[in-house]
Amino acid sequence: MDVKIVAIVVIALIIGILIGYAISVPKIQQLETELEELKEAAGMVPELKQQIDELKSENEKLKSELAKYTKSYVDEIKKRGKLIVGTSADWPPFEYPEDGGYAGIDIRIAQKIAEKLGVDLEIKDMKFAALIEALRTGMVDMVIADMTPTAEREKVVDFSVPYYFSKGHAVLILKESTISSVEDLYGKKIGVQLGTTQEEWAKENLKDKAEIISYNKVYPDMVMVLMRGDVDAIIVGDIVGNILVNKHPELKIGLYVGGSSIGGAVAVAEGAEDLKYVINSVIQELIETGEMEKIFEEEITKWMEKE
Repeated sequence: MDVKIVAIVVIALIIGILIGYAISVPKIQQLETELEELKEAAGMVPELKQQIDELKSENEKLKSELAKYTKSYVDEIKKRGKLIVGTSADWPPFEYPEDGGYAGIDIRIAQKIAEKLGVDLEIKDMKFAALIEALRTGMVDMVIADMTPTAEREKVVDFSVPYYFSKGHAVLILKESTISSVEDLYGKKIGVQLGTTQEEWAKENLKDKAEIISYNKVYPDMVMVLMRGDVDAIIVGDIVGNILVNKHPELKIGLYVGGSSIGGAVAVAEGAEDLKYVINSVIQELIETGEMEKIFEEEITKWMEKE
């Protein structure tokens, strides 16, 4: 009898264990599923952190961009008491060194802008190719250097209304040269200034057809290499070209390339709308009163009469 009772108890225990196990299997499976989900979620943490960091970075960029359009550039200049202007003083009659300072068409326009703002004028002379970056980094308030607005430049800076128009790029050659067409430039050595629209034109139209050599300065560097015969031609702005051939009778303009376009405009930082408004008002006033034409005539004559 005792044996039967023991057997029944054992069987009951086994059945209880089996039932308990059977009941706990779904729970175990659920726990395993939840564990896998937790593991998967844990694996996503680095990715989520990266996304959060990217959002923070994007937010800072947006705040920085917004600041460009909300701060007053004019107020900063007036508070400082001077307008800092970037130029490349190797491009007569637009800008060139004179008596320990700087002179030229662009310098006189810059002086008019400084007067309008009621501040002093400070000129920072640098390589033409460095001007845009100097403006972007806040080293200068504006750039005036007979700079032509282009799609590429307008991606990073803004421009005023133009203060003159160009009939094209002048191709300067020696008096005895017979170069008179674009095709005549093929196989030749061509000098251009680094970072200019003349360099851009040459690379687009003479690539693999001529040897293009870029220089930092037009005057005297490019003029001297042409006169020595180191290059067959140099390409400069039309007004500068006319000045140079009048100053150096051994040179002439062989042809104009690139077609007519906006000549020069003043570059300002993106978002500097208040400063651009002042610059535009000065340029428009100079043009409407005839003073801009007078500045061009006086500076061209002055440079042509220089020994």
